[in-house]
Amino acid sequence: MRPIRRSWLAAALCLCLATLAWAGGKVEELGRLLGEDPSYKVRVQAALVLGKLGDPAGVPPLTKALGDPNRMVRAIAAQSLGRLGVPGAAAGLRSLLKQETDSFVRKEIDKALALLKERPETKSRLFLTFGSFSGGVRSADAQALEILREALKKELGKLTAATMVLQGDEKSFGKTGQMGFLIDGNVTRLDDGTAAGSVEINCDVKVMVARWPSKSIILWTNAGAAVQGGSRPRDRENARRDCLEASAGQLGEDLLKFFQSQGG
Repeated sequence: MRPIRRSWLAAALCLCLATLAWAGGKVEELGRLLGEDPSYKVRVQAALVLGKLGDPAGVPPLTKALGDPNRMVRAIAAQSLGRLGVPGAAAGLRSLLKQETDSFVRKEIDKALALLKERPETKSRLFLTFGSFSGGVRSADAQALEILREALKKELGKLTAATMVLQGDEKSFGKTGQMGFLIDGNVTRLDDGTAAGSVEINCDVKVMVARWPSKSIILWTNAGAAVQGGSRPRDRENARRDCLEASAGQLGEDLLKFFQSQGG
């Protein structure tokens, strides 16, 4: 019975991991699970996926998880912080190392700190948070808004002196020498047309940057793209994603230049 039980448990954990990964890189949802789910197994998987996603926005919830009562959650959170490679995470790891008594957790902290030591320490001067990216297109296209949002977060993750902050955790904004910004936007066009027997996806997106917490708008930028796809539903879906990600790439270039001029 024991081998069967272990096999069932492994399958269940794999299914849990796949379910979280299928969430499309929703760092905020994974952060919520990591901080609130009563099952330590779910918290472990959430911490693991946050590390694999490679999104710097995963640092705040992973740092909080270093105080989790379960040793495995603390260990995987430390492991994922090392994987993300954000130098600012070292402070939380060192703090835990001073009080951690579990040898396994201490080993993972040491590994994470070693990885972070290989990267130059960069002080965060900019704090970025993302709005809901709602509106613009009909509610049935909520997935399009999420694609745009996540693509922009990936682009802005290239900033060396910026920290992505989860919604509701903007208390870090406003510190001396640090600036906070809100990024929000929408998809203003996402329609299908036909050209030479194939489907052409056209999209236009618009993004704003505002000061935080005043929410005073300081920048608007927009971009658009057209992508050819096939007639099958799957081809059309892939073309929609490619179109939105291409537009986000254009916007990302503009935003990177702006934030670099602000000290990022």
